[in-house]
Amino acid sequence: MELWDVEVPTPGVGQVRVKTAFASLCATDVHQVTMGVLGAKPPMPLGHETSGTVDALGPGTEASGLRIGDKVTAFPVSVCGQCVRCKRGQPQYCENATPFGGFSESYVTSANNIFRLPDDADLKSFTITEPTVCAIRAMDLAPIAHGQTVAISGIGGIGAILLNAILLSGAAKVTVIEPVEAKRAMALEMGATHAIDPVAEDVVARADAITGGLGFDVVFEASGSPRAARPALDIVGKCGRVVYFAVYPPTFEFPVNLYDLYSKEAAILTVFTNPDLFPRAIDLLPRLDLERIIGPVVPLSRALEGVELFNSGQYPKVVLDCSQ
Repeated sequence: MELWDVEVPTPGVGQVRVKTAFASLCATDVHQVTMGVLGAKPPMPLGHETSGTVDALGPGTEASGLRIGDKVTAFPVSVCGQCVRCKRGQPQYCENATPFGGFSESYVTSANNIFRLPDDADLKSFTITEPTVCAIRAMDLAPIAHGQTVAISGIGGIGAILLNAILLSGAAKVTVIEPVEAKRAMALEMGATHAIDPVAEDVVARADAITGGLGFDVVFEASGSPRAARPALDIVGKCGRVVYFAVYPPTFEFPVNLYDLYSKEAAILTVFTNPDLFPRAIDLLPRLDLERIIGPVVPLSRALEGVELFNSGQYPKVVLDCSQ
C-alpha cells in the first residue's frame, strides 16, 4: 500500500463529497492487492468501510435530502440503476459499478450510495456499517431459529460482527473455531459457549462432543483459510447449512463429496452484500459489542502501520483515523 497526494475531488451531477472521519481495514482490501479478488488491478484506491460527514453536494442531489455536515456512511460502489442486474433488484452486482477510495481525507460517490447516520452517531463505531451489512446478509440467507446450534470459524473483523449477530439471534451452544488465543478469549467474553483451537485440537471430535454427535445446525466459515473449508462441512449436522462467508483465493478449490452432503441433506451457501440492508445495519450497530470488535485506531498518515497491525491477526478490526 502506498499513500498518494491527489487533488480534492469535486462532486459532479448526482454526487456527494464526503470528508472521511474513519475507515476500517478489511481482509478484502488486502486480498484485492495480493490476489486480485473482485477483478482488482493494482495500483488502485482502497478502502470501503467508512464514516464521515457530507462536505459538498453536486447538482441534482436536492432530492436526497442530504445537507452539508450530515454524518454519513456509504455503500462501497456507485451503481448505475440501469443495467440488467440493477433492474433485477441485484444492485450489488451492478455491471457498471464505480468504487471509491475510502482510505483518504475525502472521496466522491453517488448520492444514491450515501446513508445518513443519527446526529449523535459516534463515527468511529459506524465505520463498520458495511461489514455489518454483510453479516445481516448472511443471517438472512441462513436464518437461525431459537435454540439451533451454531458454529463460527474465524473471529476476525467480520467474524466478530457475525458472532455478535449470532448471539443476538437466540442460537444455542455457540461455538467459535479460532487459532488466536486472544480472539478465543474475546469470543467467550462476548458470550460464546465454547471455543476450539483448530491447531491444537481435533475440530470434528470437539464438535461431536459439544453437539452430542448431532453436528451443528448452522456453520459459518469466516476465516477465509483454505484449511478451514473442509472442517466446516464435516461438523454440520443433518438438514444443516454451511455458509462460506469469507473471500478465498480465486484459484482455491476443494472437492465436495456429494454423497455425504446428500446423506445429510445439507446445504452450502455463500455471501456477498446488498446495499438495501444499510438502514438495518445502522439500526443494529448500537447493539454490537463495539469496544471488543474495534481495535487500534491509527492515523491515516501511518496507514502502513495499520496494515501491519491488521496482518498480525491479533485484532478483529483496525481503524484508520482519516481526520489526522
